[in-house]
Amino acid sequence: MSARPRLTVDLDAVSANYRLLRDTVSPAECAAVIKADAYGLGANAIGRRLLAENCRTFFFAHLPEVADLAPAIQAVDGKAFVLNGVGLYPVADFLSAHAIPVLNTLEEARQWAAEAGNAPAALHLDTGMNRLGLPHRDDDKIRDLQDSGLNLIHVMSHLACADEAGHPQNRVQLERFRDRAGRFGNLPASLSNSAGCFLGSAFQFDLSRPGLALYGAQPINGKDLPLALPYRFEAPVLQVRRFSRDEAFGYGGTHSAGAEGYSATIGAGYADGVPRCLSNRGHVWLGGIRAPIIGRVSMDSFTADISALPDPEGQLHRSAQIYGPDLPIDAQAAASGLSAYELLTRIGGRTERFYINELELR
Repeated sequence: MSARPRLTVDLDAVSANYRLLRDTVSPAECAAVIKADAYGLGANAIGRRLLAENCRTFFFAHLPEVADLAPAIQAVDGKAFVLNGVGLYPVADFLSAHAIPVLNTLEEARQWAAEAGNAPAALHLDTGMNRLGLPHRDDDKIRDLQDSGLNLIHVMSHLACADEAGHPQNRVQLERFRDRAGRFGNLPASLSNSAGCFLGSAFQFDLSRPGLALYGAQPINGKDLPLALPYRFEAPVLQVRRFSRDEAFGYGGTHSAGAEGYSATIGAGYADGVPRCLSNRGHVWLGGIRAPIIGRVSMDSFTADISALPDPEGQLHRSAQIYGPDLPIDAQAAASGLSAYELLTRIGGRTERFYINELELR
């Protein structure tokens, strides 16, 4: 075991999740959202594996995220969409990267039409998320820009409440999107995120955009979907201590031992992606048990109670699983009050990353 935290990603499992999603949304195309370094798991390795699965459409958040994969995507005539739009990046940078901006405002659409020639763009319609996207009042002005040469090749929106399958907002957004999308011609359209992929065929349109589900987290509350967990996030046991009753642990002494026992100090902390809100609430998997985290999570380490193990002193330098097949990230998310998205994307840069079943694209 390395002295540093370690993230191991099984790319076969990512492929299995992509195939499940592709079959679920068929005959719509299944894209892949690999923004934020594929939710912390590594966009380069995961993007290349998905290209090998014949995924041809990818979504990023920011233009610089496209750079590493751009040549491989171009080589198969794929598409790289940038969700945050043109923003402050020069239009010329999009053109050189062969990246397609998702236009979120009338101002962005005007800029693209004026500077990008016939280069393609997508249009994001706000149907109720109230985050990014074009408001209804600007639809006719976009149509005028289309008539003047704005080359839109895709229209999309984003579901706000799809993780609750029965939420009435899902149907409201579906109807709003149906009503507005057709105003821009017969463009390919997309609405569904990971959770939306499982809301039925009406939500799929021409393309669906799963992200989190590719990485094995459950996208719909209360529904256990057959998604493979493709990663294991673990860290070494740096020290095993025998403690006495009433001893306090960590900054602020927020945990006091009710009896004597054993603790393991584990070499990962909030700088590595273990959030402080797991203090006295989360667990690790060590020696075949769920060991509770005791005391506050520090920057570089935290402590777990391993008194229940028959051989606690034998755990020194062994690997404690923080998220993985024995301790699903959804359980840690529930304990922390955070989402699985947040926990994955927090995994820090000092964590060593290893890939199983990595393919070499030619």
